[in-house]
Amino acid sequence: MCNLAYAKTVILEGKLNSRISVNQQIDFSIDKPLSVLTFKFAIPSEFNNKSVSQKTHGLSIKFSQQPVKIEDAADEFGNRFKVVTWNNLQNDVRVNITFETNIKSELSAMESKALFPLNSVPTGELLYLKSTELVQSNHPDIVSLSKKLTSGAATEYEAVTAILNYVIDNVKYTYNPPRYDALYTLKTKSGNCQNFAHLSMALLRAVGIPSRIVGGISLKQSWKIPVGNNNFLVQSMGQGGHAWIEVYFPDLGWLSYDPQQSKQFTSSRHIKQTHGLDSDDINDTWKAAPYLPDYKETVDAKFLDDAISLQLKSSERSPRSYFLSNNLFVKVPLVEKPKLPPVERPKLPPGKVIEFGNMEFPSLVDIYHVVGDKGVKILDKETAEYVTSKYVYAQAFEIDERLKINTISLAMRKFGGDGTIYIDLVSDEGGRPSLKGMRSAILPLESINKRSGYYWIDFSFLDDVILEKGRYWIVLRHSGEAIMNWFYIPGNPYGDSDDTRSTLKGYKWEDIQNYDFVFKIKANRL
Repeated sequence: MCNLAYAKTVILEGKLNSRISVNQQIDFSIDKPLSVLTFKFAIPSEFNNKSVSQKTHGLSIKFSQQPVKIEDAADEFGNRFKVVTWNNLQNDVRVNITFETNIKSELSAMESKALFPLNSVPTGELLYLKSTELVQSNHPDIVSLSKKLTSGAATEYEAVTAILNYVIDNVKYTYNPPRYDALYTLKTKSGNCQNFAHLSMALLRAVGIPSRIVGGISLKQSWKIPVGNNNFLVQSMGQGGHAWIEVYFPDLGWLSYDPQQSKQFTSSRHIKQTHGLDSDDINDTWKAAPYLPDYKETVDAKFLDDAISLQLKSSERSPRSYFLSNNLFVKVPLVEKPKLPPVERPKLPPGKVIEFGNMEFPSLVDIYHVVGDKGVKILDKETAEYVTSKYVYAQAFEIDERLKINTISLAMRKFGGDGTIYIDLVSDEGGRPSLKGMRSAILPLESINKRSGYYWIDFSFLDDVILEKGRYWIVLRHSGEAIMNWFYIPGNPYGDSDDTRSTLKGYKWEDIQNYDFVFKIKANRL
């Protein structure tokens, strides 16, 4: 029997076809004179595979200060870069990169005859089996796990699915990790998109499946997928640098995979720029003397066309995050899938007074780090929802004993406006927030300091709140013109994949989000 860990896979048919105007703005802060600054950055690529195609045109690059040298560069993977140099800088430098891209994701059924292990790999793709410092595919721990996950797999599809489902089920998204390599990711079960990609590739390469990392841009514009019972799965991502992977099939070529979201395709919210063996090959870099200036990147995108037509074909249940796929048929019979284990709920900590929840978040997200004498872009970005819009948002939690709730805190940021915010703490009714519960004290926006980054906003209750064992929802509400963001962690790091919902109608809760909000509950055991 194939030893697989199955994600909650949603198999789709249809297409996404988007035309997008993109503006990347890169700023270097010059605090004191620089004798030289050299910046190497990627140019958007054009490509097509069995499920995704991307075309770009109208590329324009403008500089606030004209460089003394502008060079075109290419690497062994076919990536295109610009390398620009300035001398004797006294003031800040800005680079504006604008272009228009058309991305088509076509989710139709595919068929593969590729068996596992692969009989042979073409000479041109052998490079993507290489072990690197970030993708340690020859490390004994990586090799052992990869063989265990794919034991009994008869097809490449099964082997790839086993590995990707393990990664999405076991790695929690975290910000500002100290390392990005596969071995660190395996040991800590945490990291950002680069960690997800590196671990996935290490496990794939360890069993002879070529894979490569993709560097590019993800866009925050959400899109909906019908998943039955009047529910919609809402796909949202942070906007900025992002990494995903491509996997090689002998009879299908390279297919796009995002270990945080989808397999055999990526959405029209993914703009590819580069690919390589690991993130050292894809990230923008810069050097300067006598010091490295601070770097900042902002990405703006306008969807000129956004045609989405998707149908749910089938699904596979599992205890963790939703994973999107088109249908891929294989020529040999699939082995029987193992019975899925129940959802493992977070356990409450010991002690009389306890704090629990999805509590880890950065006040600020790092977007670059220093390696030797070089600045290197990090593919991380802020992930937060504008939660005082026309939609209402809710986060679920579950307790297995009786508690007295003291405060509930949300990781938020005030951007402005006026009015109030407050929460309703309500019971669960059929997997959605009910209308029964308690309302917190109301917080006037003027009582919340406006500052950079994200921070805890505490909500207390005027009366005692005693909760029995069960599932509950934190519903954020507001009045007036409040402008607040609530930080979230991609994937579902806290509980089940249906633990975050939103609604336009106020009570239907029809939309399931693909993330968990950051929250903290302080309570007393009774």
